[in-house]
Amino acid sequence: MMNKIISLIKTDFNITFGLSSIIYSFKNKKNRWQMIILAIAMLSLIPSYFLIINSLNGMYDIYAEVGQKSMFLLSGFLVTQIMVFIFGLLYVMSKYYFSNDLATLVPLPIKSSYIIGSKFVTLMISEYLTSLPIILPFIIIYGVKGGEGLLYWIYSLLLVITAPIIPLVLSSIVIMVFMKYTNIGAKKDLIRVIGAVIFIIAMVYFQLKIQTIAGKAMMEGDFFVNLVKDSNLLVKKLGIIFPPSQWGALALSNYFNLTGLMNLLTFIVVGIISFMIMLFLSESLFFDGLIGNIEVSASKGKSRKKIALKDMTKETKPYIALAKKEIIMLFKTPVYLLNTVGGVVMLPIILLVASMTGGDESLVQIIDMLGGNNNLITLAGIAFIAALGILNSIGATSFSREGKCLWIQRTLPIKVEDQIIGRILSSLIVQILGVGALLISLSFIIKLDILSILLIVFLGLLGSIPMTQIGMIIDILRPLLDWDNPQKAMKQNLNVLISMGLGVLYLGGLIYLVINIMNKVDVNLIYGLLTVVFGLTSIILFVLLKKLIKTQFEVME
Repeated sequence: MMNKIISLIKTDFNITFGLSSIIYSFKNKKNRWQMIILAIAMLSLIPSYFLIINSLNGMYDIYAEVGQKSMFLLSGFLVTQIMVFIFGLLYVMSKYYFSNDLATLVPLPIKSSYIIGSKFVTLMISEYLTSLPIILPFIIIYGVKGGEGLLYWIYSLLLVITAPIIPLVLSSIVIMVFMKYTNIGAKKDLIRVIGAVIFIIAMVYFQLKIQTIAGKAMMEGDFFVNLVKDSNLLVKKLGIIFPPSQWGALALSNYFNLTGLMNLLTFIVVGIISFMIMLFLSESLFFDGLIGNIEVSASKGKSRKKIALKDMTKETKPYIALAKKEIIMLFKTPVYLLNTVGGVVMLPIILLVASMTGGDESLVQIIDMLGGNNNLITLAGIAFIAALGILNSIGATSFSREGKCLWIQRTLPIKVEDQIIGRILSSLIVQILGVGALLISLSFIIKLDILSILLIVFLGLLGSIPMTQIGMIIDILRPLLDWDNPQKAMKQNLNVLISMGLGVLYLGGLIYLVINIMNKVDVNLIYGLLTVVFGLTSIILFVLLKKLIKTQFEVME
Protein backbone atom coordinates (compact mmCIF):
# COMPACT_ATOMS: atom_id res chain seq x y z
CA MET A 1 0.00 0.00 0.00
CA MET A 2 2.72 2.48 1.03
CA ASN A 3 4.70 1.70 -2.13
CA LYS A 4 1.70 2.63 -4.27
CA ILE A 5 1.11 5.87 -2.39
CA ILE A 6 4.79 6.89 -2.48
CA SER A 7 4.97 6.08 -6.19
CA LEU A 8 1.85 8.17 -6.88
CA ILE A 9 3.23 11.08 -4.85
CA LYS A 10 6.56 11.00 -6.74
CA THR A 11 4.79 10.88 -10.12
CA ASP A 12 2.32 13.63 -9.23
CA PHE A 13 5.06 15.79 -7.74
CA ASN A 14 7.09 15.56 -10.95
CA ILE A 15 4.02 16.35 -13.07
CA THR A 16 2.88 19.24 -10.88
CA PHE A 17 6.18 21.01 -10.51
CA GLY A 18 7.65 19.98 -13.86
CA LEU A 19 11.03 19.00 -12.43
CA SER A 20 12.17 17.43 -15.69
CA SER A 21 11.01 20.51 -17.58
CA ILE A 22 12.88 22.83 -15.19
CA ILE A 23 16.09 20.84 -15.58
CA TYR A 24 15.68 20.94 -19.35
CA SER A 25 15.09 24.70 -19.25
CA PHE A 26 18.35 25.24 -17.39
CA LYS A 27 20.21 23.14 -19.93
CA ASN A 28 18.50 24.74 -22.92
CA LYS A 29 20.04 28.19 -23.48
CA LYS A 30 17.03 29.35 -25.50
CA ASN A 31 14.74 28.98 -22.45
CA ARG A 32 17.05 30.47 -19.85
CA TRP A 33 15.75 33.99 -20.46
CA GLN A 34 12.33 32.87 -19.22
CA MET A 35 13.88 31.88 -15.90
CA ILE A 36 15.58 35.29 -15.77
CA ILE A 37 12.20 37.02 -16.34
CA LEU A 38 10.71 34.98 -13.50
CA ALA A 39 13.56 36.02 -11.20
CA ILE A 40 13.14 39.69 -12.16
CA ALA A 41 9.37 39.49 -11.60
CA MET A 42 9.91 38.04 -8.13
CA LEU A 43 12.57 40.63 -7.26
CA SER A 44 10.24 43.45 -8.35
CA LEU A 45 7.82 42.38 -5.61
CA ILE A 46 10.40 42.72 -2.83
CA PRO A 47 9.97 46.52 -2.25
CA SER A 48 6.18 46.13 -1.88
CA TYR A 49 6.69 43.14 0.40
CA PHE A 50 8.99 45.14 2.69
CA LEU A 51 6.39 47.93 2.88
CA ILE A 52 3.85 45.35 4.04
CA ILE A 53 6.29 44.04 6.65
CA ASN A 54 6.84 47.59 7.95
CA SER A 55 3.07 47.95 8.31
CA LEU A 56 2.96 44.66 10.23
CA ASN A 57 5.62 46.02 12.58
CA GLY A 58 3.33 48.94 13.38
CA MET A 59 0.38 46.55 13.84
CA TYR A 60 2.38 44.51 16.37
CA ASP A 61 3.23 47.65 18.36
CA ILE A 62 -0.44 48.67 18.51
CA TYR A 63 -1.53 45.27 19.84
CA ALA A 64 1.39 45.22 22.27
CA GLU A 65 0.35 48.60 23.73
CA VAL A 66 -3.10 47.25 24.67
CA GLY A 67 -1.69 43.93 25.92
CA GLN A 68 -3.23 41.86 23.10
CA LYS A 69 -0.15 40.63 21.22
CA SER A 70 -1.81 37.27 20.56
CA MET A 71 -4.27 39.08 18.29
CA PHE A 72 -1.35 39.83 15.99
CA LEU A 73 -0.74 36.09 15.60
CA LEU A 74 -4.44 35.41 15.08
CA SER A 75 -4.46 37.90 12.20
CA GLY A 76 -1.61 36.02 10.54
CA PHE A 77 -3.16 32.57 10.94
CA LEU A 78 -6.60 33.78 9.92
CA VAL A 79 -5.49 35.50 6.72
CA THR A 80 -3.21 32.59 5.80
CA GLN A 81 -5.77 29.85 6.27
CA ILE A 82 -8.60 31.74 4.58
CA MET A 83 -6.35 32.38 1.57
CA VAL A 84 -5.37 28.68 1.45
CA PHE A 85 -9.06 27.72 1.56
CA ILE A 86 -10.10 30.14 -1.20
CA PHE A 87 -7.23 29.26 -3.55
CA GLY A 88 -7.72 25.62 -2.58
CA LEU A 89 -11.25 25.62 -4.01
CA LEU A 90 -9.86 26.41 -7.46
CA TYR A 91 -6.75 24.25 -7.22
CA VAL A 92 -8.61 21.22 -5.86
CA MET A 93 -11.21 21.26 -8.63
CA SER A 94 -8.49 21.47 -11.26
CA LYS A 95 -6.14 18.95 -9.64
CA TYR A 96 -8.69 16.32 -8.68
CA TYR A 97 -11.01 16.45 -11.67
CA PHE A 98 -9.38 18.05 -14.72
CA SER A 99 -5.76 16.87 -14.82
CA ASN A 100 -4.72 14.75 -17.78
CA ASP A 101 -3.23 11.96 -15.67
CA LEU A 102 -6.71 10.87 -14.55
CA ALA A 103 -7.29 9.07 -17.83
CA THR A 104 -4.32 6.85 -16.92
CA LEU A 105 -4.92 6.51 -13.17
CA VAL A 106 -8.66 5.78 -13.08
CA PRO A 107 -8.57 2.45 -15.02
CA LEU A 108 -5.76 1.16 -12.77
CA PRO A 109 -6.55 -0.97 -9.67
CA ILE A 110 -5.88 1.99 -7.35
CA LYS A 111 -8.24 3.18 -4.62
CA SER A 112 -9.60 6.67 -4.97
CA SER A 113 -8.19 7.50 -1.53
CA TYR A 114 -4.67 6.77 -2.86
CA ILE A 115 -5.21 9.11 -5.81
CA ILE A 116 -6.66 11.86 -3.62
CA GLY A 117 -3.97 11.37 -0.96
CA SER A 118 -1.11 11.76 -3.45
CA LYS A 119 -2.70 14.78 -5.10
CA PHE A 120 -3.37 16.34 -1.70
CA VAL A 121 0.32 16.12 -0.76
CA THR A 122 1.46 17.95 -3.90
CA LEU A 123 -1.36 20.47 -3.48
CA MET A 124 -0.26 21.17 0.09
CA ILE A 125 3.30 21.77 -1.10
CA SER A 126 1.91 24.17 -3.72
CA GLU A 127 -0.07 25.97 -1.01
CA TYR A 128 3.15 26.69 0.89
CA LEU A 129 3.82 29.23 -1.87
CA THR A 130 0.64 30.96 -0.70
CA SER A 131 0.90 30.43 3.06
CA LEU A 132 4.60 31.00 3.84
CA PRO A 133 4.91 34.60 2.53
CA ILE A 134 1.86 35.52 4.62
CA ILE A 135 2.38 33.70 7.92
CA LEU A 136 6.17 33.97 8.29
CA PRO A 137 6.33 37.78 8.81
CA PHE A 138 3.75 37.53 11.62
CA ILE A 139 5.65 34.72 13.35
CA ILE A 140 9.10 36.29 12.91
CA ILE A 141 8.02 39.78 14.02
CA TYR A 142 6.27 38.38 17.09
CA GLY A 143 9.23 36.16 17.99
CA VAL A 144 11.98 38.73 17.42
CA LYS A 145 10.30 41.78 18.94
CA GLY A 146 8.96 39.77 21.86
CA GLY A 147 12.28 38.01 22.50
CA GLU A 148 10.59 34.61 22.54
CA GLY A 149 12.49 31.45 23.48
CA LEU A 150 13.58 28.34 21.58
CA LEU A 151 10.31 26.48 22.28
CA TYR A 152 8.41 29.25 20.48
CA TRP A 153 10.37 28.63 17.28
CA ILE A 154 9.86 24.84 17.54
CA TYR A 155 6.11 25.38 17.92
CA SER A 156 6.21 27.82 14.99
CA LEU A 157 7.88 25.28 12.71
CA LEU A 158 5.27 22.64 13.51
CA LEU A 159 2.40 25.09 12.99
CA VAL A 160 3.76 26.44 9.70
CA ILE A 161 4.16 22.92 8.30
CA THR A 162 0.64 21.86 9.27
CA ALA A 163 -1.18 25.18 8.71
CA PRO A 164 -2.49 24.39 5.17
CA ILE A 165 -3.93 20.96 6.14
CA ILE A 166 -7.31 21.91 7.66
CA PRO A 167 -8.34 24.60 5.10
CA LEU A 168 -7.18 22.39 2.22
CA VAL A 169 -9.10 19.41 3.62
CA LEU A 170 -12.21 21.61 3.84
CA SER A 171 -11.69 22.73 0.23
CA SER A 172 -11.28 19.09 -0.87
CA ILE A 173 -14.44 17.89 0.89
CA VAL A 174 -16.50 20.83 -0.39
CA ILE A 175 -15.35 20.26 -3.97
CA MET A 176 -15.86 16.48 -3.87
CA VAL A 177 -19.40 16.85 -2.49
CA PHE A 178 -20.09 19.64 -4.96
CA MET A 179 -18.81 17.67 -7.96
CA LYS A 180 -20.76 14.54 -7.00
CA TYR A 181 -24.13 16.21 -6.58
CA THR A 182 -23.81 18.51 -9.59
CA ASN A 183 -22.74 15.73 -11.97
CA ILE A 184 -26.16 15.65 -13.59
CA GLY A 185 -27.38 16.20 -17.12
CA ALA A 186 -25.75 17.65 -20.18
CA LYS A 187 -25.40 21.09 -18.53
CA LYS A 188 -23.44 19.86 -15.51
CA ASP A 189 -20.52 22.24 -16.16
CA LEU A 190 -22.86 25.26 -16.16
CA ILE A 191 -24.64 23.99 -13.04
CA ARG A 192 -21.30 23.57 -11.31
CA VAL A 193 -20.08 27.05 -12.14
CA ILE A 194 -23.34 28.73 -11.09
CA GLY A 195 -23.30 26.70 -7.90
CA ALA A 196 -19.68 27.63 -7.24
CA VAL A 197 -20.43 31.35 -7.64
CA ILE A 198 -23.42 31.10 -5.30
CA PHE A 199 -21.34 29.14 -2.78
CA ILE A 200 -18.47 31.66 -2.74
CA ILE A 201 -20.88 34.61 -2.37
CA ALA A 202 -22.69 32.79 0.46
CA MET A 203 -19.34 32.01 2.10
CA VAL A 204 -18.30 35.67 1.97
CA TYR A 205 -21.69 36.75 3.33
CA PHE A 206 -21.60 34.41 6.33
CA GLN A 207 -17.94 35.18 7.00
CA LEU A 208 -18.64 38.91 7.12
CA LYS A 209 -21.77 38.34 9.17
CA ILE A 210 -19.84 36.29 11.75
CA GLN A 211 -17.13 38.96 11.83
CA THR A 212 -19.75 41.66 12.46
CA ILE A 213 -21.41 39.64 15.22
CA ALA A 214 -18.02 38.94 16.84
CA GLY A 215 -17.12 42.62 16.68
CA LYS A 216 -20.37 43.61 18.41
CA ALA A 217 -19.93 40.87 21.01
CA MET A 218 -16.54 42.30 21.96
CA MET A 219 -18.05 45.62 22.96
CA GLU A 220 -20.69 44.10 25.24
CA GLY A 221 -20.27 44.28 29.03
CA ASP A 222 -17.11 45.55 30.69
CA PHE A 223 -15.03 45.18 27.54
CA PHE A 224 -12.09 47.36 28.52
CA VAL A 225 -11.89 45.87 32.01
CA ASN A 226 -11.83 42.36 30.52
CA LEU A 227 -9.25 43.51 27.97
CA VAL A 228 -6.83 44.34 30.78
CA LYS A 229 -7.56 41.13 32.68
CA ASP A 230 -7.23 38.71 29.73
CA SER A 231 -4.37 39.10 27.22
CA ASN A 232 -6.09 36.59 24.91
CA LEU A 233 -9.54 38.24 24.96
CA LEU A 234 -9.51 39.42 21.34
CA VAL A 235 -8.29 36.04 20.11
CA LYS A 236 -11.05 34.23 21.97
CA LYS A 237 -13.73 36.63 20.70
CA LEU A 238 -12.64 36.87 17.06
CA GLY A 239 -11.30 33.30 16.85
CA ILE A 240 -14.85 32.03 16.28
CA ILE A 241 -14.47 33.15 12.66
CA PHE A 242 -12.16 30.15 12.09
CA PRO A 243 -11.29 28.12 15.23
CA PRO A 244 -8.06 26.51 13.85
CA SER A 245 -6.55 30.00 13.59
CA GLN A 246 -7.43 30.54 17.25
CA TRP A 247 -5.67 27.31 18.22
CA GLY A 248 -2.53 28.35 16.31
CA ALA A 249 -2.44 31.82 17.88
CA LEU A 250 -3.03 30.52 21.41
CA ALA A 251 -0.40 27.79 20.94
CA LEU A 252 2.30 30.36 20.15
CA SER A 253 1.23 33.07 22.58
CA ASN A 254 1.13 30.53 25.43
CA TYR A 255 3.99 28.25 24.35
CA PHE A 256 5.52 28.44 27.84
CA ASN A 257 2.57 26.74 29.61
CA LEU A 258 0.10 23.86 29.26
CA THR A 259 -2.44 25.98 27.39
CA GLY A 260 0.00 26.41 24.52
CA LEU A 261 0.80 22.70 24.36
CA MET A 262 -2.89 21.74 24.38
CA ASN A 263 -3.69 24.15 21.56
CA LEU A 264 -0.70 22.92 19.56
CA LEU A 265 -1.81 19.30 19.92
CA THR A 266 -5.39 20.26 19.04
CA PHE A 267 -4.20 22.05 15.91
CA ILE A 268 -2.09 19.09 14.70
CA VAL A 269 -4.41 16.25 15.78
CA VAL A 270 -7.52 17.86 14.26
CA GLY A 271 -5.55 18.35 11.04
CA ILE A 272 -4.55 14.66 10.91
CA ILE A 273 -8.09 13.47 11.76
CA SER A 274 -9.62 15.77 9.15
CA PHE A 275 -7.19 14.39 6.56
CA MET A 276 -8.22 10.82 7.40
CA ILE A 277 -11.90 11.78 7.18
CA MET A 278 -11.28 13.31 3.76
CA LEU A 279 -9.63 10.09 2.52
CA PHE A 280 -12.54 8.05 3.90
CA LEU A 281 -15.12 10.28 2.20
CA SER A 282 -13.20 10.22 -1.08
CA GLU A 283 -14.01 6.50 -1.49
CA SER A 284 -17.70 7.35 -1.89
CA LEU A 285 -17.44 10.82 -3.42
CA PHE A 286 -14.52 11.05 -5.84
CA PHE A 287 -15.41 8.65 -8.66
CA ASP A 288 -19.08 9.73 -8.70
CA GLY A 289 -18.03 13.32 -9.33
CA LEU A 290 -15.38 12.30 -11.84
CA ILE A 291 -17.65 10.35 -14.20
CA GLY A 292 -18.37 12.51 -17.19
CA ASN A 293 -15.19 14.59 -16.98
CA ILE A 294 -12.96 12.04 -18.71
CA GLU A 295 -15.47 10.01 -20.61
CA VAL A 296 -15.88 10.35 -24.37
CA SER A 297 -19.43 10.40 -25.64
CA ALA A 298 -20.49 9.03 -28.97
CA SER A 299 -23.63 9.98 -30.84
CA LYS A 300 -26.08 7.22 -31.56
CA GLY A 301 -28.30 6.85 -34.58
CA LYS A 302 -31.53 7.69 -32.77
CA SER A 303 -30.13 10.87 -31.29
CA ARG A 304 -28.78 12.30 -34.51
CA LYS A 305 -30.45 15.47 -35.71
CA LYS A 306 -31.07 16.33 -39.30
CA ILE A 307 -28.98 19.28 -40.34
CA ALA A 308 -29.99 21.32 -43.33
CA LEU A 309 -27.42 21.92 -46.08
CA LYS A 310 -27.74 25.70 -45.65
CA ASP A 311 -26.81 25.35 -41.94
CA MET A 312 -23.76 23.26 -42.82
CA THR A 313 -22.55 25.83 -45.34
CA LYS A 314 -23.52 28.95 -43.42
CA GLU A 315 -20.73 31.53 -43.57
CA THR A 316 -19.55 33.35 -40.45
CA LYS A 317 -17.04 36.14 -40.17
CA PRO A 318 -13.69 34.65 -39.06
CA TYR A 319 -13.35 36.95 -36.04
CA ILE A 320 -16.92 36.15 -34.95
CA ALA A 321 -16.21 32.42 -35.26
CA LEU A 322 -12.99 32.81 -33.27
CA ALA A 323 -14.76 34.84 -30.56
CA LYS A 324 -17.45 32.14 -30.30
CA LYS A 325 -14.78 29.46 -30.03
CA GLU A 326 -13.04 31.38 -27.24
CA ILE A 327 -16.28 31.91 -25.31
CA ILE A 328 -17.24 28.24 -25.67
CA MET A 329 -13.79 27.23 -24.39
CA LEU A 330 -14.18 29.51 -21.38
CA PHE A 331 -17.69 28.35 -20.55
CA LYS A 332 -17.09 24.64 -21.19
CA THR A 333 -14.04 24.46 -18.90
CA PRO A 334 -15.04 25.17 -15.28
CA VAL A 335 -11.48 26.08 -14.30
CA TYR A 336 -11.38 28.80 -16.95
CA LEU A 337 -14.90 29.97 -16.21
CA LEU A 338 -14.33 30.36 -12.49
CA ASN A 339 -11.06 32.24 -13.02
CA THR A 340 -12.33 34.57 -15.75
CA VAL A 341 -16.09 35.03 -15.78
CA GLY A 342 -16.50 34.03 -12.13
CA GLY A 343 -13.96 36.57 -10.90
CA VAL A 344 -15.36 39.40 -13.03
CA VAL A 345 -18.93 38.80 -11.85
CA MET A 346 -18.22 37.90 -8.23
CA LEU A 347 -16.02 40.87 -7.33
CA PRO A 348 -18.77 43.52 -7.68
CA ILE A 349 -21.24 41.21 -5.91
CA ILE A 350 -18.82 40.61 -3.04
CA LEU A 351 -18.37 44.38 -2.66
CA LEU A 352 -22.16 44.68 -2.48
CA VAL A 353 -22.42 41.90 0.11
CA ALA A 354 -19.65 43.51 2.18
CA SER A 355 -21.42 46.86 2.26
CA MET A 356 -24.85 45.35 3.01
CA THR A 357 -23.60 43.23 5.93
CA GLY A 358 -21.59 46.06 7.42
CA GLY A 359 -18.57 43.78 7.32
CA ASP A 360 -16.40 46.36 5.62
CA GLU A 361 -16.74 49.77 7.27
CA SER A 362 -14.00 51.27 5.09
CA LEU A 363 -16.00 50.42 1.96
CA VAL A 364 -19.11 52.06 3.40
CA GLN A 365 -17.11 55.18 4.26
CA ILE A 366 -15.66 55.38 0.74
CA ILE A 367 -19.13 55.05 -0.79
CA ASP A 368 -20.49 57.74 1.52
CA MET A 369 -17.58 60.01 0.62
CA LEU A 370 -18.18 59.57 -3.11
CA GLY A 371 -21.95 59.60 -2.80
CA GLY A 372 -22.31 63.31 -3.50
CA ASN A 373 -20.06 63.40 -6.56
CA ASN A 374 -21.28 61.45 -9.60
CA ASN A 375 -18.18 62.31 -11.61
CA LEU A 376 -15.88 60.67 -9.06
CA ILE A 377 -18.10 57.59 -8.98
CA THR A 378 -18.14 57.48 -12.78
CA LEU A 379 -14.35 57.74 -13.05
CA ALA A 380 -13.93 55.08 -10.36
CA GLY A 381 -16.37 52.82 -12.26
CA ILE A 382 -14.43 53.33 -15.52
CA ALA A 383 -11.14 52.45 -13.80
CA PHE A 384 -12.71 49.38 -12.19
CA ILE A 385 -14.08 48.01 -15.48
CA ALA A 386 -10.83 48.75 -17.32
CA ALA A 387 -8.85 46.99 -14.58
CA LEU A 388 -11.02 43.89 -15.01
CA GLY A 389 -9.70 43.76 -18.59
CA ILE A 390 -6.33 42.61 -17.25
CA LEU A 391 -7.52 40.95 -14.04
CA ASN A 392 -9.75 38.48 -15.91
CA SER A 393 -6.55 37.00 -17.45
CA ILE A 394 -8.30 36.27 -20.77
CA GLY A 395 -5.82 38.23 -22.87
CA ALA A 396 -2.80 37.03 -20.88
CA THR A 397 -3.76 33.38 -21.49
CA SER A 398 -5.34 33.73 -24.93
CA PHE A 399 -2.73 31.62 -26.73
CA SER A 400 -1.63 29.54 -23.74
CA ARG A 401 -5.16 28.16 -23.34
CA GLU A 402 -4.85 26.63 -26.81
CA GLY A 403 -2.09 24.38 -25.47
CA LYS A 404 -0.66 21.92 -27.94
CA CYS A 405 -3.58 22.66 -30.29
CA LEU A 406 -2.26 26.14 -31.13
CA TRP A 407 -0.89 24.69 -34.40
CA ILE A 408 -4.51 24.56 -35.62
CA GLN A 409 -4.83 28.35 -35.30
CA ARG A 410 -1.52 28.81 -37.10
CA THR A 411 -2.57 26.67 -40.05
CA LEU A 412 -6.13 27.97 -40.52
CA PRO A 413 -6.63 30.53 -43.33
CA ILE A 414 -7.47 33.30 -40.86
CA LYS A 415 -6.00 36.78 -41.11
CA VAL A 416 -3.93 38.01 -38.20
CA GLU A 417 -6.34 40.93 -37.83
CA ASP A 418 -9.21 38.49 -37.32
CA GLN A 419 -7.18 36.62 -34.71
CA ILE A 420 -6.75 39.85 -32.73
CA ILE A 421 -10.33 41.11 -33.09
CA GLY A 422 -11.85 37.72 -32.24
CA ARG A 423 -9.81 37.34 -29.06
CA ILE A 424 -10.52 40.93 -27.99
CA LEU A 425 -14.25 40.39 -28.60
CA SER A 426 -14.28 37.33 -26.35
CA SER A 427 -12.71 39.40 -23.57
CA LEU A 428 -15.22 42.22 -24.08
CA ILE A 429 -18.14 39.79 -23.86
CA VAL A 430 -16.89 38.72 -20.45
CA GLN A 431 -16.36 42.37 -19.54
CA ILE A 432 -20.00 43.11 -20.36
CA LEU A 433 -20.99 40.61 -17.69
CA GLY A 434 -18.71 42.47 -15.28
CA VAL A 435 -20.26 45.80 -16.24
CA GLY A 436 -23.73 44.40 -15.62
CA ALA A 437 -22.72 43.00 -12.22
CA LEU A 438 -21.11 46.32 -11.24
CA LEU A 439 -24.10 48.45 -12.27
CA ILE A 440 -26.56 46.14 -10.52
CA SER A 441 -24.43 46.20 -7.36
CA LEU A 442 -24.09 50.00 -7.47
CA SER A 443 -27.86 50.40 -7.92
CA PHE A 444 -28.36 48.95 -4.42
CA ILE A 445 -25.81 51.30 -2.86
CA ILE A 446 -25.97 54.63 -4.71
CA LYS A 447 -28.02 56.36 -7.40
CA LEU A 448 -26.43 56.87 -10.83
CA ASP A 449 -27.83 58.99 -13.64
CA ILE A 450 -28.12 57.69 -17.21
CA LEU A 451 -25.10 59.69 -18.43
CA SER A 452 -22.85 58.21 -15.74
CA ILE A 453 -24.00 54.70 -16.62
CA LEU A 454 -23.32 55.27 -20.33
CA LEU A 455 -19.85 56.69 -19.61
CA ILE A 456 -18.95 53.76 -17.34
CA VAL A 457 -20.08 51.27 -19.99
CA PHE A 458 -18.45 52.99 -22.98
CA LEU A 459 -15.15 54.13 -21.47
CA GLY A 460 -14.85 51.07 -19.25
CA LEU A 461 -15.11 48.71 -22.24
CA LEU A 462 -12.89 50.96 -24.38
CA GLY A 463 -10.27 50.94 -21.63
CA SER A 464 -10.52 47.15 -21.44
CA ILE A 465 -9.26 46.80 -25.02
CA PRO A 466 -5.64 47.97 -24.45
CA MET A 467 -5.57 46.05 -21.16
CA THR A 468 -6.51 42.87 -23.02
CA GLN A 469 -3.99 43.66 -25.78
CA ILE A 470 -1.18 44.05 -23.22
CA GLY A 471 -1.92 40.54 -22.00
CA MET A 472 -2.03 39.18 -25.55
CA ILE A 473 1.37 40.72 -26.35
CA ILE A 474 2.97 39.01 -23.36
CA ASP A 475 1.25 35.71 -24.11
CA ILE A 476 2.21 35.56 -27.79
CA LEU A 477 5.83 36.34 -26.89
CA ARG A 478 6.06 33.41 -24.47
CA PRO A 479 2.99 31.15 -24.73
CA LEU A 480 2.71 28.35 -22.17
CA LEU A 481 1.62 25.50 -24.46
CA ASP A 482 2.99 22.41 -22.74
CA TRP A 483 0.59 21.80 -19.84
CA ASP A 484 -1.25 18.75 -18.51
CA ASN A 485 -3.75 20.66 -16.40
CA PRO A 486 -5.89 23.64 -17.49
CA GLN A 487 -5.17 25.30 -14.14
CA LYS A 488 -1.51 25.68 -15.19
CA ALA A 489 -2.49 27.67 -18.28
CA MET A 490 -4.40 30.10 -16.07
CA LYS A 491 -3.09 30.24 -12.50
CA GLN A 492 0.45 28.91 -12.91
CA ASN A 493 1.22 31.08 -15.92
CA LEU A 494 3.87 33.76 -15.38
CA ASN A 495 2.35 35.70 -18.31
CA VAL A 496 -0.61 36.62 -16.08
CA LEU A 497 1.69 38.16 -13.46
CA ILE A 498 3.75 40.09 -16.02
CA SER A 499 0.62 41.35 -17.78
CA MET A 500 -0.92 42.51 -14.52
CA GLY A 501 2.26 44.40 -13.67
CA LEU A 502 2.25 46.22 -17.03
CA GLY A 503 -1.51 46.79 -16.80
CA VAL A 504 -1.15 48.35 -13.36
CA LEU A 505 1.57 50.69 -14.67
CA TYR A 506 -0.59 51.73 -17.65
CA LEU A 507 -3.82 52.26 -15.71
CA GLY A 508 -2.01 53.63 -12.66
CA GLY A 509 -0.35 56.27 -14.83
CA LEU A 510 -3.72 57.35 -16.19
CA ILE A 511 -5.25 57.48 -12.72
CA TYR A 512 -2.34 59.60 -11.49
CA LEU A 513 -2.82 61.98 -14.45
CA VAL A 514 -6.58 62.26 -13.86
CA ILE A 515 -6.13 62.98 -10.14
CA ASN A 516 -3.66 65.77 -10.88
CA ILE A 517 -5.81 67.54 -13.50
CA MET A 518 -9.25 66.87 -12.00
CA ASN A 519 -9.52 70.21 -10.22
CA LYS A 520 -7.86 72.17 -13.05
CA VAL A 521 -9.96 71.27 -16.10
CA ASP A 522 -13.58 70.52 -16.89
CA VAL A 523 -14.55 66.88 -16.25
CA ASN A 524 -15.85 66.54 -19.83
CA LEU A 525 -12.31 67.18 -21.06
CA ILE A 526 -11.13 64.32 -18.85
CA TYR A 527 -13.69 61.99 -20.44
CA GLY A 528 -12.54 63.17 -23.86
CA LEU A 529 -8.87 62.67 -22.91
CA LEU A 530 -9.59 59.12 -21.72
CA THR A 531 -11.39 58.37 -24.99
CA VAL A 532 -8.41 59.59 -27.02
CA VAL A 533 -5.82 57.80 -24.88
CA PHE A 534 -7.71 54.49 -24.86
CA GLY A 535 -8.38 54.75 -28.59
CA LEU A 536 -4.81 55.63 -29.62
CA THR A 537 -3.32 52.99 -27.31
CA SER A 538 -5.64 50.36 -28.79
CA ILE A 539 -4.57 51.24 -32.34
CA ILE A 540 -0.85 51.26 -31.50
CA LEU A 541 -1.06 47.93 -29.66
CA PHE A 542 -3.15 46.44 -32.50
CA VAL A 543 -0.40 47.25 -35.01
CA LEU A 544 2.24 45.83 -32.66
CA LEU A 545 0.19 42.68 -32.05
CA LYS A 546 -0.29 42.17 -35.78
CA LYS A 547 3.48 42.10 -36.34
CA LEU A 548 4.21 39.95 -33.30
CA ILE A 549 1.56 37.30 -34.04
CA LYS A 550 2.63 37.02 -37.65
CA THR A 551 6.28 36.63 -36.64
CA GLN A 552 5.59 34.20 -33.79
CA PHE A 553 3.30 31.99 -35.88
CA GLU A 554 6.07 31.68 -38.45
CA VAL A 555 8.87 30.81 -36.01
CA MET A 556 6.90 28.44 -33.75
CA GLU A 557 7.81 24.81 -34.26
